[in-house]
Amino acid sequence: MNQSFSVKAILRTDKKRKDGLCPIHYRVIIDKKTIKLTSGEYELESNWNKKDGLVKGSKTSQINCLLDSQVAMLKDFLRQQKSISTTLSTDLVKAFYSKDDKDDFFVAYDTFCKRKFKEVSLGTQKHYLLLKKRIEQYRPNLKVQDIDVRFIENFDAFLRNKSVISDAGLFNRHKNLKAFIRFAIKQNLLKSNPYEDFKMPKCKQKFEHITQQELKKIKELDLTGYKNNTGLSITLDMFLFSCYTGMRCSDVQNLKWSSIINMQYIKMDTQKTGAQLVMPLSRLAKLILMRYKKYKSEYVFPKRTNECLNRNLKLIAEYCEIDKKITFHMARHTFATILADENVNPFHIAKLMTHSNMKQTMTYVNSSAISLEASVNKINIFN
Repeated sequence: MNQSFSVKAILRTDKKRKDGLCPIHYRVIIDKKTIKLTSGEYELESNWNKKDGLVKGSKTSQINCLLDSQVAMLKDFLRQQKSISTTLSTDLVKAFYSKDDKDDFFVAYDTFCKRKFKEVSLGTQKHYLLLKKRIEQYRPNLKVQDIDVRFIENFDAFLRNKSVISDAGLFNRHKNLKAFIRFAIKQNLLKSNPYEDFKMPKCKQKFEHITQQELKKIKELDLTGYKNNTGLSITLDMFLFSCYTGMRCSDVQNLKWSSIINMQYIKMDTQKTGAQLVMPLSRLAKLILMRYKKYKSEYVFPKRTNECLNRNLKLIAEYCEIDKKITFHMARHTFATILADENVNPFHIAKLMTHSNMKQTMTYVNSSAISLEASVNKINIFN
């Protein structure tokens, strides 16, 4: 019997609440018979994209990723049942979706993410969603109780062999899985932590920076006559501003004039951690801000994606004859390294970098070979 089915997220405007929010359901149609399954999410009718079955805005937003994930799960279940010649029915779907099988990894993981995403940034949320995608590729029918040290070892091998993954990426997949396992233990879904018997991969990150001489070269670069010099100039200003303030790329991109107090300092909540940044503005940072004051927009700098910024920085490095692969995040390392080279109190550096502990600061503050040489040369008895 060739049965047809469809799955789509819909907004139940017929069940609108007093506050104007409507429940989001998953509509499953099997041979013209329909069942509607609650998602537990609500949205305003004006924010709903009826055609796509998503909330208006970014398709990678937290709620849209959740809706996509659940729709995909239901479709996969129906395809699987169809492949083994099971007669599809709305009762079958209802039993699958509403089952109290908390041992199902993906059911438990969605619950975990729903809680976790309230306290982490959008960038961190993407790491958790990527872990789910990788586990779906490796073991689509995973049960929570199947997660033991053998599973972790085999999953680690899968990541290394099947994916193009960096040391940092591999470390993050394990770190996110460890966070879920701690949640599972608290929920009595697991009895012990298998990571106690597994050696975590090391995160071999290179915290590179540019030297003060290279920073001067970039600052003095005249882009007149270069192709796309307007866009390059914006990238150059944003990069220099980060070098002068230590601000992350996301914070520079989202810096508003309302966060700049009397052109003396910046006061804002950082995007990544939510920690409050209070950054005094140096003279060169103020000069950059003054160039953008005339545009009278809400944000200081025009919108630029990370990819665009790093692509432009590659060209800027070539024009300055700097033999380094410069990325935007190097500006933050440069800020910290310069402060350290100038013997700024490490506790002050930690405060300016909005670090919660000194270990983070010491990771950023890699003394350059020049500063190490200067330190040795200061010791009279050695010279």
